[in-house]
Amino acid sequence: MQVTRYIERYGFRRWYERQLIESHAYLALAFVALILLLSGVELLSDGEAGVRRMIVVLAAAAGGMLMVVSWRRFTTLLARAEHFGEAATCPKCKAWGKFRVLAQESSNENDPPEAGRPHWLSVRCKKCEAVWKLQ
Repeated sequence: MQVTRYIERYGFRRWYERQLIESHAYLALAFVALILLLSGVELLSDGEAGVRRMIVVLAAAAGGMLMVVSWRRFTTLLARAEHFGEAATCPKCKAWGKFRVLAQESSNENDPPEAGRPHWLSVRCKKCEAVWKLQ
């Protein structure tokens, strides 16, 4: 679901919380993938040859690739959540996370999370009607 639709439906606070939870789930996945990678490297030192060795190499490579992708998603989602979280305070009334989204940077639903889109949102405070840009 796009950022603006999620914020409109559930609110900024829930979106922010969900981004933090999702990013830390990717961190946990990266840690498990690192364990898979390191255990594969450990098994490679046994000196066996053949099909078993090939399976271990493939599992270790898959663990390494999964770790890199998970780490990248973790950092991107966390950075975007923190980026918007820091700017979510109304400049007039100082209310945090209480706004309606007016516009966003153009993006489509096929953008991967690593793209970090949208990079900015134009918002209006629900309390005092002040307009500012989260960027």
